[in-house]
Amino acid sequence: MTAEELSKLLAASFLKNGNYEALGSSLVGGTAYARPAAVSALEQQFESDSGFSGLAVHSVGYTPGAETEAVIIYVTRGARKALRALPDEVEGVPVTAHVMGKIQASPMPAMAVRGGGHFFERGGRIACGSSCAPSGENYAGTVGALVRDGERMLALSNNHVFAACNHTPVGMPILAPATMDARPDRRAPSEIGRYERMVELRSGDPRLVPLMTLDAAVANVADETTVTSWQGDETDGYDTPSTVVGLTSGLRVKKTGRTSALTVGIVEAFVPTPWILPYKSAKFSAVVWFKDTWTVRSADGDPFALPGDSGSLVVTEDGDGAAGLLFAANSKGDYGIIVSIQDVLNACGNLQLVSGHGI
Repeated sequence: MTAEELSKLLAASFLKNGNYEALGSSLVGGTAYARPAAVSALEQQFESDSGFSGLAVHSVGYTPGAETEAVIIYVTRGARKALRALPDEVEGVPVTAHVMGKIQASPMPAMAVRGGGHFFERGGRIACGSSCAPSGENYAGTVGALVRDGERMLALSNNHVFAACNHTPVGMPILAPATMDARPDRRAPSEIGRYERMVELRSGDPRLVPLMTLDAAVANVADETTVTSWQGDETDGYDTPSTVVGLTSGLRVKKTGRTSALTVGIVEAFVPTPWILPYKSAKFSAVVWFKDTWTVRSADGDPFALPGDSGSLVVTEDGDGAAGLLFAANSKGDYGIIVSIQDVLNACGNLQLVSGHGI
């Protein structure tokens, strides 16, 4: 059995046995899960004193590209006895559990750090990694990158940042910094673009509603002379890379975001199994099921991502390649959840990252 196969079988078993804390009940069937016959192969692990039955699960991933691929069970919490009782391996595949606490994928928590959002400029132009939000919204996220759709320049972030979870009117100005991050010692919020389109967030029974794989939106840049592809501040910043790299476990990465600014992390696991993530905005309050995401853990003990960092572009630590788009984090900030930047670019219309602009 491969690590990928085991991760999917375990997730299906956790769903069947009611271990997914956000779900609160058993869920069986549907194309999103392993076949019932395959699930039954692990039933004895839940019936024995393995510890699986005592876990409150977020999701299950594995470590592609690692010397020995392993399965990682992400849990909300876990009794010490249950965690100690976990088997070291199943069917020859190493297994471990990482406690993540609560996960947030919403613009609203950033309100707790009002006035504290980072805003970056270079040569008088608004830089990527800065605080942003649609006009009229009382929250903040991050301008991730500049991209091109043919000859047009667009700004890229999350749906829940630019689109207010599907509800921003087309053509609404996207401001940087966000209004809630305005301060006497910085420039007034100004338009970086006009909201244009998004990847729709969907909620509902995953046996009927397709699981999401992206949280992304773009805005048409009104005036290219007002923005730069530079990420972050003058001293520690870097240019947005034009090259895209594939994600793999162990890849060292960094990002610049509205709340935690420049941080470093290590790509830990690919999660092909369901996450159940809560979203909350003024006009959208629902749980959204995701799959095919990646986890990034902090590399230095400081938070990798905090509320308000949503939309940040994740790049390789040397800055040579773009890897992912951040859209969620756990409550401690030591874990971020990202999606492949190549998948985002493809889904939003075969976009190209902009590098060297306004440098």
